[in-house]
This record gives sequence, structure tokens and C-alpha cells, in this order.
Amino acid sequence: MPSSTTLPFTSASTCKILIVEDEYIIANDLQIILQTAGYPVIGIARSVPMAHTLIEQQRPDVVLLDIYLKGPATGIDLAKQLKELGIPFIYISANDNQRVLEAVKTTQPSGYIVKPFREKDVLTALEISRYRHSHSVEMKLREEKALQIALTEALSESGTWEKKLMAAAQLLQGQIPFDFLSIRHQRQARTHHFNFYRVGFDEYRILSVQDIQQMTSNRTDVQSFIPTGAVPTGPVRYSGDAFGMWCRQDAFVQLLVKGFRLESSLVVPLSMRNGDRFLISFLSRTPAVYQPSHQELLERLEQPLLLTLERVMAYEEIARLSEKLKQENSYLQEEVKTLVNFDELVGKSENLVQVFNLVTQVAPTNTTVLIMGESGTGKELFARAIHNRSSRKDKILVKINCATLPANLIESELFGHEKGSFTGAHEQRIGKFELAQGGTIFLDEIGELPLELQAKLLRVLQEREIERVGGKAPIKTDVRVIAATNRDLEMEVVEGRFRMDLYFRLAAFPLALPPLRERTIDIPLLADFFARKLARKQGKPFLGFSETVLQELMNYSWPGNIRELENVIEQAIILNNGQSPLALGRPLGKSLFALTPIGAHSQSKPPGTTPDQLTFSVPKDLHEMKQRQQENEREYILAILNQTNGRIRGAGGAAELLNLKPTTLEYRMEKMGIRKVLTVQPPTP
Repeated sequence: MPSSTTLPFTSASTCKILIVEDEYIIANDLQIILQTAGYPVIGIARSVPMAHTLIEQQRPDVVLLDIYLKGPATGIDLAKQLKELGIPFIYISANDNQRVLEAVKTTQPSGYIVKPFREKDVLTALEISRYRHSHSVEMKLREEKALQIALTEALSESGTWEKKLMAAAQLLQGQIPFDFLSIRHQRQARTHHFNFYRVGFDEYRILSVQDIQQMTSNRTDVQSFIPTGAVPTGPVRYSGDAFGMWCRQDAFVQLLVKGFRLESSLVVPLSMRNGDRFLISFLSRTPAVYQPSHQELLERLEQPLLLTLERVMAYEEIARLSEKLKQENSYLQEEVKTLVNFDELVGKSENLVQVFNLVTQVAPTNTTVLIMGESGTGKELFARAIHNRSSRKDKILVKINCATLPANLIESELFGHEKGSFTGAHEQRIGKFELAQGGTIFLDEIGELPLELQAKLLRVLQEREIERVGGKAPIKTDVRVIAATNRDLEMEVVEGRFRMDLYFRLAAFPLALPPLRERTIDIPLLADFFARKLARKQGKPFLGFSETVLQELMNYSWPGNIRELENVIEQAIILNNGQSPLALGRPLGKSLFALTPIGAHSQSKPPGTTPDQLTFSVPKDLHEMKQRQQENEREYILAILNQTNGRIRGAGGAAELLNLKPTTLEYRMEKMGIRKVLTVQPPTP
């Protein structure tokens, strides 16, 4: 055979040929031509079933194919199957019927030889076919590689998973057609849904499960949307009866089929090393649209996709932990500044010892604790004591004062927010519950929490999970909750300002702290402790107390409790000259205006007034002015409350009319004793 008939790309001896021809003479001539040229012929088939048998025994590299064969199936029928298998084929026919030629063209053959043919026609057609096929394979490999890179880049982009998966869906549409793409991500027994409904050429609508339920008038429980049968281990095509059987196993797909008239699917499971699973379902309205080539493409993409997803999720976890560590460091630096120490729980009175015993019993458990007591009784110190004696002591204790945060920021502070979830949310931020993962969160002034937030906190306590503001999926939490309040929460429940169910959740273990006036035996110990600590802080020696100081301290009622005692001792330390025992800087219970020198108000110095008298006397006019101001404020608040029939919160409530936060107004009312004496006047007829 002349050398011009051989291919430069591969040897003819490596290209196996199958002849599908029902005319013996023509088939025999073809076999002689091919074998003479060095092509191995794996067999001659006179019908489509015979061709299938030979292909199963040994896959050919090229098929020479007649159109009309023995039996009902034609060469065109076989050509469609060869196309799915990726085997190039060349028609050999004398048919010139236009309708048949149009059908031939749709199968995209590698060549067409007209009978009667010459040896040169056959060998040239084979050479061209092999050239085209080798280059088409190379082109497909390049396209696949480009698709892998594009998918990796799309999934690695910053932004939400919805945005990433949408970009991936648009890339895959060019290779695997779909009318609906469902991606389910299963993590820790929870399934997150991402659904993309194609509504135009390159236009998609993102649908939540709730959207689909509403569109299909179906209220099936979301948890039932996990397939009940065995999930396949690799890409699988479903059409016809097999599609119907798969739908019966997968309630979610069954819901989609009814709502969007879908008739075939290509399902791809992806199992990650961390236990997460993805179930990707391409769905089409066209029956049997998914071919072996689509399935093979996904088989080749499976490992690159898995590696990309694992890498992206690992980066996200690293970013989350890095942000958490950053916030922990910042938080701990602030905590160090507070100089609060567990050793400050000083005392030996009987009622305090009883509290110590309760702390010892509850600390090792994970029970939620509600610490109750007046302002200044040391609720935060006891919260720290519980944490430090628990199994969580090596983790962080996060504290948050519910009374100091604006109502519109409390939810974000507690639960975090996603980027863009509200104006000013320029980046994702984890909340205090995520920050406290594995540790303890201390919710101080819990009685100040708005009612709408109380319901969300209740869900956290019940479900042990949170959801960021603007988030799409819940986040599991392992946090011990300690709450504190100086309010009578039972009365708050009665008056409708606090949820009863939340109260009982928080008060799983109530801890009532005694006020300082009920533990007077501890006052000398506390005074000595604070004096020594604050003297060190001021760099002064502590020479004990003057004779009458301790008796004065024990006779006082201490409405501000331990915090007030510490303030009194600090003032005494500041005013002490470091050469004499400590004396009180002002009469107990008197206004701090007593510390203001008269000269500071540009008043003339009365004759014979000593410096001490000047420093500690209370200007009568300033004191009376303050009293009048407080009385006026009290009368004004009473008038507004009568105007609103006692309603504080909501539109038209007293807080809105006074331009105050409801919690601030309630605090002022309590301080002025308004709540006890308020009697709402009936409206004038």
C-alpha cells in the first residue's frame, strides 16, 4: 500500500475498524481494502443487534456504516448510539433521498462514502475521519480544562454561596442543558437548598424552598426533602420509568416535577471528607435529554469539583476562625481593662455563703443560670465564678449588656450579620454567640431586652442554634447562658414586658444575691479589701481607718450596694494625704455636688470659712435647683403617661413622645418611683 494512505498521527495498525454492512460482497471488498492498508477489522455486522454485540466485545475506533441494514433498525439509529458512545463513524451508501440525507446530516458523521466506491475513497475518508476525531478530542479536552478552571474561579469568588453556585450553574449550562438545577448541601443533619429555575436564554430565578412550596401549593415538611432511597455513588441519568422511580424516592424532586413539568434528570452526589454531602440534580422538560457524554463529563469533573469545594469551605472556615480569634483578642483586651477579678467575691456572712454553695453546685453543669439582685451586688462577679468553676473555664466568657445597645443593633451584636444585610453592613460579622462558642455568654440586664428580641433568644435556648441577620442557614451553637437582672422579672411577665416562656427558660437555676444592707458583717472586710487595692492603684500607703469610719459604713443602708461602697472608699483614698488613717470624703448618702468647691462656681468666699468647709459644703441653691429640676421632670413624665393612658412602648407611646428609649424611660420611672404611684386618669368626656 502506498505510504500516502497512512496517517501521520497514529499508525493504521492501532485503528480498529468495524464494518456494518448487510451486502456480503461490499462488506468483503471493504475488509480486503482495509486489511491491505494495515487496518485491523474487528468484524462485520449485518444488523444493528450484531453491531451492538461486536462493540461490547471490542470497542472499535471507527465504524463504516451502511444506512439500510437487515432488521427494523437502520444505520441512522445505530449512528445516534455511536454518537453517545463517542465513536466516530462513516456512512457508506448509494442513497440520494433528500429526507434520508437530512436525517444523516443530523447525526454528524465523520464522513460519507458514495457507492460504488474506490479504494482511494475509503482510505481518504478514513484518514480525514481520524484527523477530525483526534482534533475534536483535543478540542474537547481543552474545553473541559477551561471549564474546570472557570468553575474553580467561580466557586472561589467572594460572596454568598448562592452567588457562587449561580455562576457555576451558568457555566455548566453550556455543557449540560437544564431547565431546573437543584443543589442540596447536607451538613450535620441539616439540608440547605439552592434552586435555580431557568426562565430565559441566560436568565435564572433563584427560588427558596418556601417559594417552591407557594408556587406548587404544597406544604410538605422541608426535612422530608432528603431522598429516602439509596443515594447513587456517582453521576446517574434518569428518564422514563427510571425517572418516575427516582421521583418516588425523592420527595423534593417529585415536588419539582409536578410544579415545573420536568421529565428527565442527571443526578450527581458529592461526598466530602469532612462529612458534608452535596446532591446536584440537573432537571429538564425534555425526555431522555441527558446522554452518556453528559454523564462522562460529570464523572471527569467530580474530583476537581470536590477538591475545589473542600478548599473553598476550608478557606471559609479559616476566615471564620480568624475573625473569631481577632474578636476574641479584642474582647479580651477590653476585659483586661476592667480589672475585674474573681477574688473580689469577699465576705463570710451566712446568706453569702449560701450563694457560694449554690454556685459550687451549679457551676459544673451546663444549666442556664439567672442571677437576680439589686444594682451593684456583684452579678458579673458571680457569673465569672460560675464560668471559672465549669468545664468551659478554658474557653471565653463573653459579656453583653442588653441595656446599653441600641434596639436596632442588639440582634446583630448577639447573632452577627452577613455582608450587605442592612445599611452599613460592609462585611460579614460574627455575633457574641458565635464568639462564645464552647464557652459562656453573660447577658447582663436581660430585663431590658426588647420583646421582639426575646422571641429570638428563646429560639436560641430551645434549638441551640442561631441565624445571622441576612443569613440563609442556621448555625449550631454550644454556649452556656448566664443572665442577670436587677428587675423583678415575674412582675415584668405579669405586666406584659417579658415573655413567660423565656423567663422559665432563663430561670432554670435562679440565683438571688443579697444586698449589702443584709450582709453588714461583710462591710469591714470589703472596705479593707477595696482600700488596699485602691491605695496600691493610687500609689499611696493605707494606714487603716479612722475610729468612726467602720461604724458609719455599717450603719448606712447602701442603696448602691458594693459598687457604692467601692466608690466611697475610692473617694476617701483620693482625698487622703497618705499620712493619716482613712476618713470618709463626704457624708454617706449626700450628693456628689458636696465635692464641688464653692470657688469653682465663682462665688465669693464667706468670711471665716475654712478650706475644708468650702470643699465639702453643699451649695444650698444648687441643691434646691437640682431638686426642682427632678420634680419638674417627674411631673412632665406623669403628664405624658396620663396622656398615653400609661402606655410606654410602641407608636404613640410615652417613650416616643419623650424621644427616649423605652428602657431609658422605664429606668427613670423606677428611679423616681413613678410606677408605684401612677394612676391613669380616664379621658375627659
